[in-house]
Amino acid sequence: MKRYLPFTLTFALLVFYFSGLVFAQEFNFDRAYSDYLYNYNLYRESYDAYSTTREAFLKYQTLTSKNEALGKTREMLKKQDEVVKTYLTALKLKLKENPGLSSNEQNLLFLDLDKEIEWFRQHQEEVDKANSLEDLTALSGKSKEQYEKTEVLIYETLGAIFASKEISLREEINQKIKSLKEKIGEIRLKGDKDTSLAERWLLEAENRLTQSQEKQFSAQQTLAKIKESSLNKIRIYNEAQSSLEESHQFLKEANSYLKEIIRELKHAD
Repeated sequence: MKRYLPFTLTFALLVFYFSGLVFAQEFNFDRAYSDYLYNYNLYRESYDAYSTTREAFLKYQTLTSKNEALGKTREMLKKQDEVVKTYLTALKLKLKENPGLSSNEQNLLFLDLDKEIEWFRQHQEEVDKANSLEDLTALSGKSKEQYEKTEVLIYETLGAIFASKEISLREEINQKIKSLKEKIGEIRLKGDKDTSLAERWLLEAENRLTQSQEKQFSAQQTLAKIKESSLNKIRIYNEAQSSLEESHQFLKEANSYLKEIIRELKHAD
């Protein structure tokens, strides 16, 4: 029975993007993330214990070694399910903190995440009732098959979390552009200052905003390629993430142009 969850991937993603957290008492993302880390460590310990008893059973084939293997296998599978549940819960709460998505998009992801969490909760109950290694092996196969679907949802949710941040920032910059466009128009009408340079920078900022949107759309198209049968999910996800990083870079450039415009308008001719 091999370990099937790509913990090195999912664990690294959470650590990289959500590190530096202050843990709170109320049940929010910080608390859920703490639960995930705790359960991940318990799972690692249970997997090591499972591996040891499994080897002993295969070597000695005694009733005692079989019973020990049964207990450790059951414990490992239950903790494996718990890791998935706490990970999905952390994703759900992180998604809730990001306002960039529409309510409909967010709610659809919430429903899907809840369904997956419930599946692994029920699977834990089945594992707890299993009375033989053969039954546990079959249940392990079921969870492995289910996780192919879960993994697609994980990537979809991570993409939505990072995209929502870009959406919020893009809207913020777009509002600044509208405000500066009105201000530049007022100055031009009054003839107080030559606004040609500011107008060129404003056009560049608008172009960067458009390019950012295009890169985000490209990332969404790439994420849509991830299927249950995909053997290279992480490569596809990284490609989408690269597009989102380019989208963010365009937003940073747009914002830098706006800062230049503000400095330009403050200086009289």
